[in-house]
Amino acid sequence: MKKIVLLLFLVSYVSFSQEINIYQYVIVPKKFDTFKTEDKYGMNTSVKLLLQKYGFKAYFSDESFADDTMNRCDFLTADLINESGIMVTKIRVALKDCKGNIVYQTELGTSREKQYSIAYSQALREAAKSFETLNYKYEGKSLPFQPTTEKPVVRVSETRVESVYTPNTDEKPVVRVKDNKIESKPNTPFFFAQPTANGYQVVDNEPKVIMRLYNTSQKNVFMADKNGVNGTVLLKDGQWIFEYYNNGNLVSEPINLKF
Repeated sequence: MKKIVLLLFLVSYVSFSQEINIYQYVIVPKKFDTFKTEDKYGMNTSVKLLLQKYGFKAYFSDESFADDTMNRCDFLTADLINESGIMVTKIRVALKDCKGNIVYQTELGTSREKQYSIAYSQALREAAKSFETLNYKYEGKSLPFQPTTEKPVVRVSETRVESVYTPNTDEKPVVRVKDNKIESKPNTPFFFAQPTANGYQVVDNEPKVIMRLYNTSQKNVFMADKNGVNGTVLLKDGQWIFEYYNNGNLVSEPINLKF
């Protein structure tokens, strides 16, 4: 019986190792579902650093990426599973694929420390020991992109969309309409399109649905509903654009959208 249990454990371990090795990039959300605030007890930052320590290329969900060839399913998403009780803190780190399936998860890390900030830190360090025996080594093909802190500036006219890059700024998105031309300076987040029965739902990395797209007869053109604002999402010169009317004026917003 012991031999059977050991064999099942080894098969499971090898399966985990082989599957995890085809992934190189991990998205770490700024807030785990188990907490109400971002980076509670420094957990999100700690998980990101932990993954980088063991060979993953981990980035926060609000970091910008500069390549349009990426597919959402090329990434894993980190999650913190909280199984804490009244007297003990219990957590594990899970890595999920684009469909929400757990590709890998650590053993439970525990702490009986009463101060939460210390307890979660201790429990995470204990859970992290699982990565030491994982022997992770990326074996797939590198994705051709690097993160960038630059933000795109997109100028939309009647006939052309031009994209250039400017230094990072804390400026909020601005849309200017002048002489029938629209200039937009977006602080564009990173969104993913998930298939539905009649189109796609666009989600962020929490994941939360922020827009719904509906198929049309035209390729790369969708009817769109963004929180009650109706418009069109279309691909122009390699840039996805959300177009809608606001007080009679055409507004064009670039979207960093991945299918």
